[in-house]
Amino acid sequence: MLDFIADKSFHIVPRFIASCTLPFFSYGRAGVVIFFLVSGYIITHVIQSERPGEFIIKRIFRIYPLYICAVLMETVVGFYSESNIPHLTTLILQLLLIGDFFGTPLALGNVECTLRIEIMFYLFMGVLRGLNLTDAYKKALPWILISSTILLGLLSPTLSPTIYLSGFFATFSPFLLLGSFFYLKEAKQVNFVTLFGFGLMVMCQYYYLFSIYQPVAMGKYPAAFAITIFFLLWRYQSRLSLTPAVRFVSDLAYPVYLFHYWGWEPIKKVLSQFPIPRVHLDIQVIFVLLVICYSLSKLIEKPGINLGRTVLKWYREK
Repeated sequence: MLDFIADKSFHIVPRFIASCTLPFFSYGRAGVVIFFLVSGYIITHVIQSERPGEFIIKRIFRIYPLYICAVLMETVVGFYSESNIPHLTTLILQLLLIGDFFGTPLALGNVECTLRIEIMFYLFMGVLRGLNLTDAYKKALPWILISSTILLGLLSPTLSPTIYLSGFFATFSPFLLLGSFFYLKEAKQVNFVTLFGFGLMVMCQYYYLFSIYQPVAMGKYPAAFAITIFFLLWRYQSRLSLTPAVRFVSDLAYPVYLFHYWGWEPIKKVLSQFPIPRVHLDIQVIFVLLVICYSLSKLIEKPGINLGRTVLKWYREK
């Protein structure tokens, strides 16, 4: 994006818009917070009607097929570009998304770190569902979320030698719990004052942990801006409609998330050998990346979800 902003061959208006949004979306950092908020909200909603086994099956076939494909493709690209190829044990731990317990390096250009947090959240919510803390004992759920957030701040970074060590896990995972709180407010299990108080606590802990573990990155993750966007979308969701364009972008969200970071440079390197006149190279990369992501969504992600439905049907019958 920096190259696009500096390239005077493009009209000043799109370059100005890009320069205004860059501080908020540089490296997708605002998107990280929004992603966790949305995920916390959705998962808390769906788990109300799913048994633990059903919940786990759906999440496995939603996350792993395309993720495994992305990691294997990154490994193959790394092999042909003579990059560092992970050891087989490392690769297996990465594919299973359990590398955080073994100090395994992150895959997908470090993008894997957010998925590791997501998997931990799935396990956390699955346990709560199994203990009926989202149903029969749901009055205790808000206090469990609050206590878990405080505990994360106190234990960080003693839980693991990788993303926990940098405080990343304790810093960002509370946004998943805050997303859950938004659902609890919608379900009338908490009031607005409690939601606001918990949100304020999450933000205070967020900035406190950042100042300790990643002071250099202070200000690079605009959490307040991301929460504002999420709040507005949540508040006015009844006015939003699922148009074909929204559906298309939604279907591309997960593939783009998996491929955008590590896939950018290899695609750019190939396209630079066949330049298209009067079309900026970054625009060409974006187009090719979207085509690849769309194709993999149709060929890998959707069939994986359908396979999960088949397994789920068998599970229910048994």
